[in-house]
Amino acid sequence: MLSALEHLLPSTIHPMVVHFTIAVAYLAGITGLVGAVRQNSFWSRAFLYLLLLSGLATAAAAVAGVVSESYVSHIPQQVAPLLHAHKEDGLWTGICEIIATGLQLALGIRRGRVSWLAAASAILACVFVTMAGHLGGTMVYQYGLGVKA
Repeated sequence: MLSALEHLLPSTIHPMVVHFTIAVAYLAGITGLVGAVRQNSFWSRAFLYLLLLSGLATAAAAVAGVVSESYVSHIPQQVAPLLHAHKEDGLWTGICEIIATGLQLALGIRRGRVSWLAAASAILACVFVTMAGHLGGTMVYQYGLGVKA
């Protein structure tokens, strides 16, 4: 079903979506750290909402990545391992966000505070999204993936 719809979107949909994903992941991580120190219900709710938004944005970036990849006719041999690692880092970003959301719901939101474990998982998501972004930039700027014919 997705293959029938993927060329309805532009080939550049992934870079258009992923920058929002990165920004929201960092906002969630920073909010988690501040909330873990400040410990009040505002930071707890803000952290949870940003985690939920970050998870949705990461899912959208993954779908957009599949669409953008479908436009690439040839993946050079030296780029294939980078692309694989890029996808894995994106997957780990989403997993860490899901774990952070679950931990915040289970340990923090009822008490009106940010769970340190949830904040740590959100920071780990920031690490993975940074690594994925670095690999994505390397593939585009160094190898021209998705740019060169």
